[in-house]
Amino acid sequence: MKVDPVYGQGMKKLAVELQYETELKVSDLATLRKEADEVWEVFRFEVERASEKTAIVSAVEKRPPGIVTRSEGYNFVFEKRADGRWHCLDDK
Repeated sequence: MKVDPVYGQGMKKLAVELQYETELKVSDLATLRKEADEVWEVFRFEVERASEKTAIVSAVEKRPPGIVTRSEGYNFVFEKRADGRWHCLDDK
């Protein structure tokens, strides 16, 4: 697991990202979202303490053993609304 800032053009800080490795497949998005929500509930406190308005929970499939490997990932982006509530951009 690692936490890093995410920068955009001109080195403008866009968000803070928590990347973690999952045993789940990215293709099982419904189950992955439940896991990411659990991660978010813990990570949210750190994000709020840092006064961030945007955060990313990035799930990366566990890499298979081998010299050349490839793994898939999925990013869940959370934004803090004007009313102070957090919203995942995947939600309608």
